[in-house]
Amino acid sequence: MPETPNLSWPVRALPVITIAGRFPLDGRDFKYMYRGVTHALHLHDYLGTIRMEHHSFALHPGDVTVSPARDRTWYDVPKPGHHWCIHFRPARTRGEIIIRLPWHLPAGAQRSFIADRIAEIARLHKREGEPTACAAAAVELQGLLLRIGMLATQHDHPPRRADAALHKLLRLLDEQFAETWTIPQLATAVGLTQDYLATIFRQRVGMTIPHYLLKRRIDHARQLLKSTDLPINHIAARVGMPDAQHFNKQFRRLVGMSPSQARTEPGRSGVPAAILPAHPVAAGTPLLPARRPPH
Repeated sequence: MPETPNLSWPVRALPVITIAGRFPLDGRDFKYMYRGVTHALHLHDYLGTIRMEHHSFALHPGDVTVSPARDRTWYDVPKPGHHWCIHFRPARTRGEIIIRLPWHLPAGAQRSFIADRIAEIARLHKREGEPTACAAAAVELQGLLLRIGMLATQHDHPPRRADAALHKLLRLLDEQFAETWTIPQLATAVGLTQDYLATIFRQRVGMTIPHYLLKRRIDHARQLLKSTDLPINHIAARVGMPDAQHFNKQFRRLVGMSPSQARTEPGRSGVPAAILPAHPVAAGTPLLPARRPPH
């Protein structure tokens, strides 16, 4: 099988975003050609075929594509649909550590995570007059590009046992973050010992498992606060933290403001003010206890 073409992107660069959002697409029989001066990252929500220069790829809901700047792209989409899209300017790669972004990649179990990240980037980008929001969007996009590069590597090469276990764990935490997990449960689910799992997670991801799970829950809560009128206690329960007081405390620690402030103060960027300190978790203890609200 021929290798999927890819785009080189610097590991230390911060992308400059020009467009971010969810857009409709209606194109049949490769009738229209697209070519821009920016790179384009898409998460597709439809069936069809994309032609990128001399390569063609079948599209399914959840597929990711990265179109290089100035390359030509055509679509054949029998039924109109929508896709998430981010356009960002090219960056120099000479002498830099680079990642390889595939032109086409099935996101699979990472689809919802990628959609959440793009939605957050689009929300921040809309506040383009605020320097902190623009910077936060750039940081979020760089992290997403790194994640896509990692997924592509795992897709092309069978991962080692530890890498496969870590990938499986991240998928569990990203898709089932509202569940009440314990370290023993997660270790059993991915087939590693508790100590080894905790060690490689912190080495590869840069934080503890409880911190990652908390951040994933708070990230989703921030999106619900901005995009819905759900009461805060309902949002807390939806992300797996039914004790509203506990949720408010953790939200403030990670984001630097209360959930009500995050919802009502558009001038604030919502960028996490600090990383929660790492702390050991005893075997069998829930990572983030689902406390019952007081009666």
